[in-house]
Amino acid sequence: MTDKRKKTESGVLKINNDVIASIARNAALQVNGVQGVKTNSLSMILDIFHKGYHRKGISLDINENENEIKIGITIIVRYGVNIPEIATLVQESIRNALEDMTGLSVAEVDVSIGDIHSETDGN
Repeated sequence: MTDKRKKTESGVLKINNDVIASIARNAALQVNGVQGVKTNSLSMILDIFHKGYHRKGISLDINENENEIKIGITIIVRYGVNIPEIATLVQESIRNALEDMTGLSVAEVDVSIGDIHSETDGN
């Protein structure tokens, strides 16, 4: 997958996929109740063999023709939080950050809960 390019009056703006993923990661981590972003060996396999961008618990699908982006993220939440509420807040946070910072239209933000962090068991 290519990085996102946008033609402006002054030239071409290129936003690397790693930057888009970093914005999404930071936006998710700002939501109270999110402990982290989960990565696993499947992510590494997808990095190598799968079309598109998959890295460190985040997947990107950029539709160049529609100027839209779809994001998938796997998060770790703190024990005791309302998971559907946290997922909705993560979706909103990522959408707002990406649209504000990149000008891309965010079509979807898919959130998966990959783990739960409990203070008592260290997970």
